[in-house]
Amino acid sequence: MSEYFSMLTTAGLAKVASLMSGQTITLTHMAFGNSTLDPTEDQTALHNEQHRCELTKVAIDPNTPNTLIAEAVIKSDVGGFWIREIGVYDSDGTLFALGKYPATYKPLTSEGSVKELGVRVVLRVSNADTVIVTYNNGIMDGAANTDLSNLTFAGQEKFNKKADLDSPKFTGTPAAPTAEPGTNTTQLATTAFVMAAIATLINSAPAALDTLQELAAALGNDANFATTITNQLADKANTASPTFTGTPAAPTAEPGTNTTQIATTAFVMAAVASLVNSAPAALDTLQELAAALGNDANFATTITNALAQKAAKNGDTITVASANPTGAFNVRNIKAQETDPGAGSALADGQILLVYE
Repeated sequence: MSEYFSMLTTAGLAKVASLMSGQTITLTHMAFGNSTLDPTEDQTALHNEQHRCELTKVAIDPNTPNTLIAEAVIKSDVGGFWIREIGVYDSDGTLFALGKYPATYKPLTSEGSVKELGVRVVLRVSNADTVIVTYNNGIMDGAANTDLSNLTFAGQEKFNKKADLDSPKFTGTPAAPTAEPGTNTTQLATTAFVMAAIATLINSAPAALDTLQELAAALGNDANFATTITNQLADKANTASPTFTGTPAAPTAEPGTNTTQIATTAFVMAAVASLVNSAPAALDTLQELAAALGNDANFATTITNALAQKAAKNGDTITVASANPTGAFNVRNIKAQETDPGAGSALADGQILLVYE
């Protein structure tokens, strides 16, 4: 036997033998140990495991159909140990195969060396088409030189269930990391991110107006609220120099009010009624007063001029006609007499006796 080799374990062989047509075994992980002991088929674990990681590739050797190739990569931040033994585990956690590996040291970055180590295991089985399935639970590792033609039906079926990078269409309950509040990028938003954003949005709103239903009710369930209010405002008067139409109304001020309060027709009629209440019925309208003034718009002037042509009851000088009507008037002094000297009797009320001197 070669110094470095690989083999299926007893448990691995039993699984292969028990497979029925169409069944598969899923290889998922590779383990690394530093034991110097030779591997044996009856092992169920490495002698001294140091590290375990997911497989990056499982394929059938195109040149040898009954040969499987399993690959894994130890990341640069893992190390500080020697590799002398390796093992391949399936999805049940069973040590499916193991092998003796050339002593290789995997350093840590802190030791002054950065090294990412790729390990390949070649396994011979009676029917590789039965054994090979998926790796990394069907997730392809871009670092591995993966050939999709190496996937069997079971592996292809799992692959078909993966979403495309371009416009993926998820099913079930897709999950993703929740972005920090306020994130505004192309990062996927989870339901937790959305609910946090909504909570932030409504936190400053009063309890009575923190839902769309309450806001809609406050707007009278009017989808055209802005237009409705604008149209209603167009029918309202300005506070400065308003121009009213129709029949404007206002509160009626108390009688006698003398302020800038608007006067209603009721206030005016009450004021007019108060004005004419003390006038006699025959003179309580402008028409009656005008008639009493002889419909003379210059009644005061007319009366003043007429009075100027009248003599006083006593002491005035008047001009009277002479005995000769055609002759000139002579000026005589007159005086009022209470009795008629000729008749010797008193004058009646309202009579004046003119006596020439």
